[in-house]
Amino acid sequence: MADECKRSYGWYKHHAWGALALLSIFFAVTRFYPQIPSYLTIVVVTSLCLYALVAIFLTYRHNKENVQGEGDAIIVKEKMDYGSELEKERLKAEKKRLKAEAKRIKKEHSK
Repeated sequence: MADECKRSYGWYKHHAWGALALLSIFFAVTRFYPQIPSYLTIVVVTSLCLYALVAIFLTYRHNKENVQGEGDAIIVKEKMDYGSELEKERLKAEKKRLKAEAKRIKKEHSK
């Protein structure tokens, strides 16, 4: 399932970039050839804009699925690491406290 999401994300991303590139090329062509009829320009620009917007929306949607799938595992791992670090610190503090207690008891018995 994850591979399918990544594949569809790549496919939509490819189409989003392609649509934006075609739109840029069309704008460049209309600058060099102003005799292109305005109704044709409006139709082509509207079509490419809609195509780009749909592709960008679907790219975002599929990327969100990828991030949720992998992000949850990363968050859990970070929480585990954080928890183990807290546990290490707690154990260090406990060891230090026991050592100080043993030192105190030894000092009392030596008097």
